[in-house]
Order: sequence, then C-alpha cells, then structure tokens
Amino acid sequence: MQADARRTLLLIAAVCIAPVIAGYLLFWFWKPAAGANYGELLQPAQWQPGRLVDYKGAAVDPAGLRGRWLMVYANRADCDEACRRALWTMRQVRTAQGKEMDRVERVWLVTDAAAPDPDLLAQHPGLRVLNASALVGAAGRIEVVDPLGNRMMRYPAQPEPKRMIRDFQRILKYSRTG
Repeated sequence: MQADARRTLLLIAAVCIAPVIAGYLLFWFWKPAAGANYGELLQPAQWQPGRLVDYKGAAVDPAGLRGRWLMVYANRADCDEACRRALWTMRQVRTAQGKEMDRVERVWLVTDAAAPDPDLLAQHPGLRVLNASALVGAAGRIEVVDPLGNRMMRYPAQPEPKRMIRDFQRILKYSRTG
C-alpha cells in the first residue's frame, strides 16, 4: 500500500513540475522563427517626406495627413507595371478592411516633376497623389505610417495582398488611434 501511495505522490509532483521545466526549457532554448506580422517592422521614426505638393501645385502640410493610418507608396509618375500593381494592392487592402477602411488613407508620393496619367488616377478614387521634393523611405515599396506620423512598417517590393490585409486587420483591431 505504501508503494502505491509513494507512486501516486511522485506522479502528482511530476505533473506539477513538468510544465515549469518545459516552460524554462522553451524560454531559454527555443526561439520562434518569425513574428506574426508580414511587413518588416521599422524602428519608429517620424515620417519626414520633405516638401509636399499635390499634383495641381498646391502645398500640402505633412502634419495634415496625421490622424489616419497611411499606406505610402513612392515612385515616378510614369507608373510601370510594378507601380500599378502596388497601387492596386493598396486599394484592395484598404477596401478589404470593410467598415474600418475610413481609418486608412492611401498616398502616392510622385518622386519626379511629371504628372501622373489621368486614366490611372481615375482607377484609384480617393488616392492622394503628392509630389515629394525629398524622399525619406524606400521608393517602390509600400510603407505604413501610423496616425501619429511615425513610419512603422515596410512591405516587400511585390507584396502579397492577403498577408497585408491580415496585418491591417490586426493593426486596426488593436489600435485605438486613427
């Protein structure tokens, strides 16, 4: 009878101690492969696009863009296929947010003095097109700027829309700003 009691006590102790040992081993020896986000997280830094002018020539204050989440894409006005794909992706990601889509604004920073094609602009209603005199960021890649004006995330040159949609759903779900 005493052997059964001892065995039961050891079994109870093992059940209680095993999670502690497993947690310790996982904490010190197992590193997860990657984070939950698709985009590359950036060190928080103020978004400073330089002097901004809309495509009609009127000056735009970058501070006026605060208060919403921005998807910023920088490229030349003669939008090639990669540029068109990025603009399409930004439109799809914003539209996929449903009732939260008003919290997201799309901005195309044109990096040269040329004017964008009016037919292209007609395909993207609501897209803010601005000329940037000095560009800070990666041209040809979509970046996310938070409502406080901080660059926070960058996507690959040809991002996967479904993964971007998941990122934005998570951002908008947990963010109280914008």
